Amino acid sequence: MLNSLYIKNFRLFKELKIEHLGRVNLIVGRNNSGKTCLLEALHLYAKNASPRTLYELIMERGEDWEIRRQQENDEQSIEDIENPLRHLFYGYHFPELGDSSDIEIGSFKDNKELLKLHIHAYQTIETEDTRRFTRVDETQFFDIEDTELVIEIEIAHKIKSRVRLNEIETPRKYQTRRTFPYRLSSNEAKLNVQVVPTKHLNDDKVATLWDNINVQPFLRQAVFKGVQLIDKNIQEVVLVGRGKDTTPILIYEGSDKKIPLKSLGDGMTHLFHIILALVNAKNGFLLIDEFENGLHYTVQPKVWELIFKLAKDLNVQVFVTTHSKDCVECFQAVWESQEDEGTLHRLDNDPDEGVIVMPYNCGLVAYALDRSGEIR
Repeated sequence: MLNSLYIKNFRLFKELKIEHLGRVNLIVGRNNSGKTCLLEALHLYAKNASPRTLYELIMERGEDWEIRRQQENDEQSIEDIENPLRHLFYGYHFPELGDSSDIEIGSFKDNKELLKLHIHAYQTIETEDTRRFTRVDETQFFDIEDTELVIEIEIAHKIKSRVRLNEIETPRKYQTRRTFPYRLSSNEAKLNVQVVPTKHLNDDKVATLWDNINVQPFLRQAVFKGVQLIDKNIQEVVLVGRGKDTTPILIYEGSDKKIPLKSLGDGMTHLFHIILALVNAKNGFLLIDEFENGLHYTVQPKVWELIFKLAKDLNVQVFVTTHSKDCVECFQAVWESQEDEGTLHRLDNDPDEGVIVMPYNCGLVAYALDRSGEIR
């Protein structure tokens, strides 16, 4: 588990420090305070900034819009478009060569596994027998022909991969979706990580997660217990179909009813996705953006109890965002009996100072809720 968190020059964060993390961590704050950015940083850290993950984050926010527009309308050359990975860097632009504005993500207390993303200049050198892609001195960038900018991905002080910023192509298998860069490589992930976004998981992802646990009765039973928090008469969940045509079906005890899960509303679907992702996140991270989506406040304490229990049983570190007072109250009610297992932090995006982190303990949360409710 991460015992603390340090983020530098990533999206909204010029520099962010969280000195203590627990097993279950709730992040609160207003819109545009950096809650989703924090989850993205943790996602990159867990995936060791796989180049594929970098572009998936860009695509998720629609920051590849210029490339998609060019492909659809053929309005301008791809060379005229700045690589959309600039959106990952603080200020939405790549730092100047030689600048120290690298992205850094890792533990605040231990930088042995620190993840860094550097911008450097490279040159391809060809001879009759060899072809080398090598870094050049930044001061000579404009004096040497055929140089280009590259993101170096450094993990634990070693360069693990590179992303070339002037080559963007659309591999055939992704032509109907979005764009990916030339020659994507995959770093070995540091940790297993599962993400529940603000919108639902797609059916293909649900089918994959279900297949992972289909022969593990304990994990399947945990999912059943999760959906039973909303309807105790549900006996089982089965998946019908494959891939994009997958449909979760609810089987009821003592009845021949077979009800599609989605017909019970967004809350049931969101809960199913949370628990399914949690049991798939064993020994890793679970990241949940906007926990409260569709969940009535009366069921939230039970969901938090299950999350705390399963996270401990499966060795999962959970990070959750919310801007709901009900969610904070329900979290606090479960957290107060096991304060060592959780944390709560509020993010504020100050126009002058940037994103500021405010840690809360159980007593301070209770006091704030009682006096004004303004933790969100």
